[in-house]
Amino acid sequence: VLLALSSAGLLATSPAKHALTVGGIGLMTFGMMARIALGHTGRPIEPLRGIELAFVLLNLTAALRVLGPLWLPHYYPLWIHLSGGLWMLCFLLFSIVYLPLLSRPRIDGKAG
Repeated sequence: VLLALSSAGLLATSPAKHALTVGGIGLMTFGMMARIALGHTGRPIEPLRGIELAFVLLNLTAALRVLGPLWLPHYYPLWIHLSGGLWMLCFLLFSIVYLPLLSRPRIDGKAG
């Protein structure tokens, strides 16, 4: 919808591009990393504690980055810094949760 609005000249292209990159690509990449890391370490494919929060924050990041400037454009720097800070927090949470799993051998004893 945002891309269509920007193509029609009713909206800048930046919100549409960030909705696709931060929201679409960012969430999909984060989800794949979370799932694949579990599978490749021999663990059940179930969300780990703390990762749900990271997913919620990542969705909030995308919403703030896209909708914040549309809602209150005069606070643009705030939206950028806030969404960037939340983005970093999400990947910090991912690192804290997954680094111990990824730095040890598989729990099922298989190679890989």
